[in-house]
Amino acid sequence: MKYLTAALMLLILLVPLAVWPSITPASASGTIPTFSIVSVVSDKTVTIKTFNFPADDTFKVLMGAMGTRGVNGIKVATTDSGDGGTFQKTYTIPATLQGSFQIAIRLQSTTGSGYFAYNWFYNNTTGAATATPGPTPTPGPSPTPRPGYTGFPTFSIVSVERDQTVTIRTSNLPPNDSFTVTMGAMGTRGINGIKVATTDSGKGGTKTLTYDIPTSLKGSRQIAIRLQSPTSGYFAYNWFYNNTANNP
Repeated sequence: MKYLTAALMLLILLVPLAVWPSITPASASGTIPTFSIVSVVSDKTVTIKTFNFPADDTFKVLMGAMGTRGVNGIKVATTDSGDGGTFQKTYTIPATLQGSFQIAIRLQSTTGSGYFAYNWFYNNTTGAATATPGPTPTPGPSPTPRPGYTGFPTFSIVSVERDQTVTIRTSNLPPNDSFTVTMGAMGTRGINGIKVATTDSGKGGTKTLTYDIPTSLKGSRQIAIRLQSPTSGYFAYNWFYNNTANNP
């Protein structure tokens, strides 16, 4: 069976950066479909951006409480993937979830292809909150505002070379910032993980970055990865399957 994801926390995604697990097993072709959070209008809409989506498929869009990954959530729309790949869509937040601090969102194929993707977002326009580990994150200190920067950064998983490297793609990365990159066990969201690099955001926005998988995590089936700024407070996290085919 083929699978699709997501990552999504400020994810990432930050969904705000930050994403909650935004990736899932990929198809036999080796691609990993994901989506990141682009923007949120509190209690009204959320806009997402897809990556590596399969063509000519139909997805029901579900939203639910944080921690559910959107499973059995409220159906808010049906989306045709068309040519697939990257496209942007905006969905209405259902009345029963309005007022929620965080909301899970899921795209699930209705055609029998088995593809799906999930992520989550802060139900506000700034996404300026920090999550702690666990199924029900709690708010923390807000990131330091950056002149001219709005929204929240996220990142998705592009590819994995088993026990060697992982490549990510950022979205809406804040400019002129520095991020510590950590990896850890699945479920940790990369908090207090092993430092593998420091990344300067430069002009920000979209960047494709590759990091080495640390020795102590080699052989792990799933690995959490986190980008955290020690100065501004922005962060993002995601996770990936540690193999080349991204099969569970």
